[in-house]
Order: sequence, then C-alpha cells, then structure tokens
Amino acid sequence: DNKDALRALKIKTGVLRRAQRELAMYRAEIVSEGAKLDTMKANGRDPHDIKQQDQVLGESSMMIGDCTTRRENAYNDLLAAMDEHGKDCDGSEESAAAQAILDEVEPLVEG
Repeated sequence: DNKDALRALKIKTGVLRRAQRELAMYRAEIVSEGAKLDTMKANGRDPHDIKQQDQVLGESSMMIGDCTTRRENAYNDLLAAMDEHGKDCDGSEESAAAQAILDEVEPLVEG
C-alpha cells in the first residue's frame, strides 16, 4: 500500500536525520568539553573537578561510536526501504527527502 510505504520512508528518513544530528552534536561537544578540560588544567583547578570533566569527555567520546553505528544502521534501513518502496513513492515529498538524506550521508558511511 502506497500510504504505508510513504509512512515507512518518512519514519526511516527521520531516524537517519536524527542519528546524523546526534553524531554532529557529540562531535561538537567533544571539542567544547575538551577545550573546557584544557582550560581547567591550565588554571590549576581541583583534581577532582578535572577528573569529573575528563569523565564527561570520555562519555561523549564513547557516544561517537554508538551514534556512528546507529547512523550506519539507519542509512542501510532507509536504503533498503527505498529499494523496496521507491517505485511506489516516486515523485513524492517523502521519497525526495529520503533521497536527499541518503545522498548527504552516503559519503560518510563506511563500506
């Protein structure tokens, strides 16, 4: 059914967009938290505060791997949905949005 196909594309497109946004957010957070940690070390802050900040940075770094995996899974899911429903949804807004995010993410996804 065309309505179900459009809905599936819309949902999978949103999942991929969200994963892409979260990955960008965590990368930016690593930069800002790293700078904050460097500043704390340079200012001779309390070792406990520095350790806490280092843990925050470590948690953000761990999320990069998780977000990358989720983005790749979402990319593959959307690609499969486009293969399955693409012909039914040709010319639709959902199909165009799905193709746009696929084109944006494709160079970033490993093999």
